Amino acid sequence: MKHFHEIEQKGLLWVNVTKQGEKELDELGSRFNFQKADLNECLPPFQRPKMVKRAGYYFLVLHFPLFDRGSRRVRFTEIDIFLNPNYLVTVHDGQLPTMRQFFEECSAKPEVRAQFFSGTMAQPLFELLSRLLDSVMPSLLHINEDINAVDQKLFTETSDRAMAGEILRLKTNIVTFRRTMQGHRSVLERLLTNGDKDLMLGSYQANFNALREAETEIWHTLESQKESIYALHETNESVLSYRSNEVMKFFTIISVVTLPLTLMASMFAIRAPSTPFVENPVGFWIIFGIVFLVAIATLAVFKKRKWL
Repeated sequence: MKHFHEIEQKGLLWVNVTKQGEKELDELGSRFNFQKADLNECLPPFQRPKMVKRAGYYFLVLHFPLFDRGSRRVRFTEIDIFLNPNYLVTVHDGQLPTMRQFFEECSAKPEVRAQFFSGTMAQPLFELLSRLLDSVMPSLLHINEDINAVDQKLFTETSDRAMAGEILRLKTNIVTFRRTMQGHRSVLERLLTNGDKDLMLGSYQANFNALREAETEIWHTLESQKESIYALHETNESVLSYRSNEVMKFFTIISVVTLPLTLMASMFAIRAPSTPFVENPVGFWIIFGIVFLVAIATLAVFKKRKWL
């Protein structure tokens, strides 16, 4: 399978590498003279988000979330970017449909290439990042739907273990999402601050502002989701505690009611000559009646004190 894909328009080049392998990275190093340290960071495991300025290019590392429909968990993938006024090199594992779609659109439609392959390669990069951020929103909406579903089931769900597991899954997804997105703003801000005039970043200020707004919206949504899921977690803990207290209360009442009855039954079982009602023909029923009345009186006291 071919893992190198290229688009060239008027001296501007986009190389899209869909496999993070040593062979592919060695080829990039030979062709573009990238530093070995930067190429090594393209290999798994994932690196932290970053932006560094090198001689002749900029190296960016960004993470983007992925939603696994099978496990219903959020994970993330890494995109490594080499940016120069005349070329853009993207290295990733091919798991982002938005990137593939944009590359194919640029490859197949001359009018799209004419729109984005002008000026410097910062323009298609900003468009790519904008589309990738837009593609994040459906996953955020899916998490919102899951939070709303947990909220509705919280006081009706009979399986405490299932509810606790669902809340834990949502908390993990939100934490992973936040960890994935938290480096974007700092990376782009550093690119804007350190970018040379040859990138013509001032010409793309509107694109950059749109990226800022998208990141802010995503982050505010994640903050809201974090507060919501932690509130649901605390509420669920309170519900579990209340149910546990009710169970303990029930068994405590049973113990308190049966303790005097057990004591009375033990005393009458001694069968000493002075034990009342033992020799009476209906002594059993008299003793049973006394025990029954004591139980009723105990329950009446609990009811009056609103312990039941």
